[in-house]
Amino acid sequence: MILASNKFMLLVVFFLILSAQSFSQPRTVADKNFYWFSAIARTPAIQHLLAADPALNDLCKTRQALLRSHATDTCNWAPSLVTDFRFTATDSAEVAKALLTLYHAHTAAFNDLIDHQLRPSHCYQRFSAGSNETFLLNVWSQTTVGINYIIDQYGLGKRLRYPSIDSVTYDVNSRYYRAALKEMFAYLSEKTDSMSLFYQPSLFIALQLMDLNDRDEAARFEPLEAGENKAAFAAVQLTDWSKYKYATIVVPGEGPELTTVALDPMGRMRCNLAADRYRKGLAPFIIVSGGFVHPFQTPYAEAFEMKKYLLTQGIPESAIIIEPHARHTTTNLRNANRLMIRYGIPITTPSIIVSTKSQIDYIDLPQYRFEQRNLHELGYLPYKEKQRVGTHEVSYYPVMESLHMDPYDPLDP
Repeated sequence: MILASNKFMLLVVFFLILSAQSFSQPRTVADKNFYWFSAIARTPAIQHLLAADPALNDLCKTRQALLRSHATDTCNWAPSLVTDFRFTATDSAEVAKALLTLYHAHTAAFNDLIDHQLRPSHCYQRFSAGSNETFLLNVWSQTTVGINYIIDQYGLGKRLRYPSIDSVTYDVNSRYYRAALKEMFAYLSEKTDSMSLFYQPSLFIALQLMDLNDRDEAARFEPLEAGENKAAFAAVQLTDWSKYKYATIVVPGEGPELTTVALDPMGRMRCNLAADRYRKGLAPFIIVSGGFVHPFQTPYAEAFEMKKYLLTQGIPESAIIIEPHARHTTTNLRNANRLMIRYGIPITTPSIIVSTKSQIDYIDLPQYRFEQRNLHELGYLPYKEKQRVGTHEVSYYPVMESLHMDPYDPLDP
């Protein structure tokens, strides 16, 4: 039997899940990076308002014309082709002004979008305390960062946050890539008639640049709860949480150094440590976390390979949750939290991170500045009450801010 207090706690968590899943959750590369555009696509009234605004319509037409022009002109260097699809500070301010005017003139329509799609998705969780007007402007500001980041990295070849694993696949100055960009513009020029909203030319360019570089990692394995996590997702709903000290065992991945190796030996060590604690009954689920990270453009997802290994060690599939998108230790925790929240795993019960000693030291000891890295890269700590509880263990409580999209990590936003 589930205790009454636990029943209440589960009801609270399931309310969060249901509210988040009232609308389609981010599944595709576009959804995960620009969820509010997906929400607009489901809202004809907002589409009409944006398309009818003179300033926004002018911006759309200007970029449509530029896209068509580059399909046939002699420009073939990346800076001359993609730079003008970025949003400058002036562009962003003009759009913000237009959005604010539209919001004041059609408050009910925008509030409906914000209150019934954007807020419940929790994709913009860090903006949740503000008014709807402020919320809208913050969402737009973040969106410009995301589009510009993709164009800078995959169009202009800039070395941004983690160039050794996330960068452009090709030399942007090479003959091949310059030819590929010209083909991209010719290809997209056929779609310009369908671009009626101010952001669509830049959005199409950004997404096509990611596709050109085979950077669809954010959407791989989705939807998880209908695929690799189906058995575990079903088991979550039947779990008596009062029987366990921890809600989950979180295992961060370790990318191998060799392209021929699917699972790094230290990854196996981490799995063995987690399996031992699962068998002792510390938690009902193991969350293995790690995407397609090392080496560059690897065909192996750390989480998927760890799951396969755990199955060989006798851990039931219904106890293994894969999180196959994280690319760093910071996002291992953030993304594990996301699955806990969305699946209905109680975040009022601590979870435990289990890993090799060096990584636990990195997460725990002040000299490694893990807190500072989280604050610098995520803008918040994806945990609270973090505590070292053993050589290979750190316990913590997840936080709701983990659901917030990150515009600086297009492969795992």
